[in-house]
Amino acid sequence: MQETTTLLKKVDEETLKSWLQDRLSEERYQHSLGAQRKAIELARFFKLSSEEIEQAGLAGLLHDCAKLMGPEALISACHQFDIPLTQEDRDAPQTLHPFVGAEMVKTEFDIDDPVVLDAIRYHTTGRADMSDVEKVVYVADKIEENTRNPLYTQKITALIQGHEKETLDKMVLYILNSTITFLIEKGQLIHHRTIDARNELIRHQKAQTRKAVNTKKEDFI
Repeated sequence: MQETTTLLKKVDEETLKSWLQDRLSEERYQHSLGAQRKAIELARFFKLSSEEIEQAGLAGLLHDCAKLMGPEALISACHQFDIPLTQEDRDAPQTLHPFVGAEMVKTEFDIDDPVVLDAIRYHTTGRADMSDVEKVVYVADKIEENTRNPLYTQKITALIQGHEKETLDKMVLYILNSTITFLIEKGQLIHHRTIDARNELIRHQKAQTRKAVNTKKEDFI
């Protein structure tokens, strides 16, 4: 495992792991280790920069640090950290742990890299215009190999056709679609950030298709 050194100014990776173990169940801790490993793997595969690989691994490791907090504790923490709350957030408190987790990481360890913190914040719902690091962590969370369903993981990895960023977008879109379908089937609320993320990727996909069609027409002419 690549050691994260540049971003960790005051704490090493083993200290972070020990802190996580104290906060998480063993299964959730193993999930975090798997997400870290998968985030680094994906970041390398899609040829992100060395800094982005490090950011992805760090966010992958820490993304669920607040996962086991209950709804009341999460809402209380949002007030403590001055995290704005909408009624939508209160109705779907499971979407709050990434925001609380990002603030905990920032406060506890003085990790203030905005790319890392945003990758933690949006790993559950996604959002429009995600950075490459956010996308990598979003996917890694869903397909890490320590605890996730291997059949689902295989479906996602089967989408990989090459190292282009469009492939990463296809993976994100597939997960967004399956998440939305699951939430609809369960009669649960769908956070607007998830809808926004899907719509943005669909618009981009359609724009790319139109561009490809126009290019072919120009070549024919």
